[in-house]
Amino acid sequence: MSGEASQAERVLEGLDAEQRAVATCFGRPVVVLAGAGTGKTRAITHRIAYGAASGALEARHTLAVTFTSKAAAELRHRLAGLGVPRVQARTFHAAALRQLGYFWPKVNGVELPPVAGRNFSMIAEAARTLPVSVETPLLRNLAAEISWAKVSNVPQERYPQLAGKAGREVEGLNLDQVADVLRRYEQVKKYRGVIDFDDILLCTIALLHEHPEVAAEVHDQYRSFTVDEFQDVSPIQRTLLELWLGDRSDICVVGDPNQAIHTFAGAQPAYLANFGRDHPGATTLRLRTNYRSTPQVLEAANALIAGGGRLRANREAGPAVEVQPAADEPTEAAAVTGWLVGRHRDGAPWGDLAVLYRINAQAEQFEAELRDAQVPFVVRDGDQEARPDDAVTLSTMHSAKGLEWESVAVVGLSEGLMPFALADTQAEVAEEKRLLYVALTRAKTNLRISWAIGGAPGRGHRGPSRFLRQAGLAGVAEPHVSGRRARPGRKSRTLPACYVCGQAMSEAVEIKLGRHTGCESTLDEDLFEALRQWRTSQAQSQSVPAFVIFTDATLRALAEQQPAQRAQLTKIPGIGKTKLDRYGDQLIELINDHDSCDDLA
Repeated sequence: MSGEASQAERVLEGLDAEQRAVATCFGRPVVVLAGAGTGKTRAITHRIAYGAASGALEARHTLAVTFTSKAAAELRHRLAGLGVPRVQARTFHAAALRQLGYFWPKVNGVELPPVAGRNFSMIAEAARTLPVSVETPLLRNLAAEISWAKVSNVPQERYPQLAGKAGREVEGLNLDQVADVLRRYEQVKKYRGVIDFDDILLCTIALLHEHPEVAAEVHDQYRSFTVDEFQDVSPIQRTLLELWLGDRSDICVVGDPNQAIHTFAGAQPAYLANFGRDHPGATTLRLRTNYRSTPQVLEAANALIAGGGRLRANREAGPAVEVQPAADEPTEAAAVTGWLVGRHRDGAPWGDLAVLYRINAQAEQFEAELRDAQVPFVVRDGDQEARPDDAVTLSTMHSAKGLEWESVAVVGLSEGLMPFALADTQAEVAEEKRLLYVALTRAKTNLRISWAIGGAPGRGHRGPSRFLRQAGLAGVAEPHVSGRRARPGRKSRTLPACYVCGQAMSEAVEIKLGRHTGCESTLDEDLFEALRQWRTSQAQSQSVPAFVIFTDATLRALAEQQPAQRAQLTKIPGIGKTKLDRYGDQLIELINDHDSCDDLA
């Protein structure tokens, strides 16, 4: 075996049969249907590396395209590790902007106009004649509509017709008024001498379409293409991709029809489904082996899928999926908080835990419960790439796409929230089901599903989501572990136990106390008051509110359980490593001194 062939074969080491098929398929268009957690990034990076090592492609003439800066950085990092650092891995917009910056001055004789950041001020100026109050929610909706029109190739003059056909609407405005805002918005941009984010792609398309010499130079630079998350491609992105590709056929696209959840923003999953038709001679490959989730998690997720696309688990059996309806939303939030605390007590870092919901408004109840329980958390939005290592993640299902956690609570799964009440058409309801599928497949080991039967006060009875009922996931199941051996010396439980009766607790207020509210209290009132005085002194010296030091619930638990050693302090909710290091010795000394005084008395 020659050195070149040997190097190429080494690239394939460690790939499963499905991934190897992707990595070695060249000479024709390729579409890879890759399920959640099946190692698609591994497959496509090894395909590029194998192609470079075997001579099937040239690294410096290869462009890998994805949708987020984080994903592009991950591609570059992996490719560098495989010995192909010369491959360009960029988002659609980053690749287009690079080309614009180079070719625009050549073609137009002037520098490219600057790209505006947030465009709210320009939209507000364009909308100033509307017969409604122009406030932030309306500006946000108009911004989304402007972007949709651009990525969908909808011209201003045809907006009312095409937007109506697509079922688009902006609350408080008719489609003609929105079209007028779109027209004025372009005038404001021109007056200010700027372009916006979506113009980057439009301007690049214009250059490639209207200037053959530009297209020829781009074709010479990029000869091989890989496109990730192809189910999320919009009409404008597809047009740009086809212009980049020209009459060549060296393209590999990767996507999952079961994770197509962005049609509201202009994505067209049909491009993935019809890739073989649009590119004659294309080969279709599939990645079905999931390396992320336990069989129990995948069974729940697969139950949502009709027909193909079901995933095979590679991991050993794990805990059963927990399905827990709650009396109302506050009770649901308290129970989920208790579940998270239980996971953490069993050794899981906070950063391995997540709570996923359908809309941002659902976060408030969970934020309050977690804050009260002194559980660190971060609320993730779509623009955030990184997440803290030691905080529970709160996220919408949309923003969670592409991420994974050891333990995930998927909440608010009642009819009306999932599918969301505004999902009217069959296609919109189908996308809601795919969104739930995405949420469930974020979990590696522990998955908890819940909904509020009563909703908020006064909202009446709510049933579980139709998706849960259809998938057989709506039954009430007590938490238990199935198919997993408990670690030596470790209790196999999902929730913390009451220190009085030893039974599991699920309510946040009980978990903070360490006992059920109905179990007999052993509160030492004098110690509780001494702890409160100590907390007041600490708060005054640090110029912070008293609850920042410890909540009353934590002090009450200390006065009830009276831990005598530092190791016992960690079992008290609200005492993490940081507070243990800062206050642990003082607390132990205070508690022990109090016990000594009692003995003398």
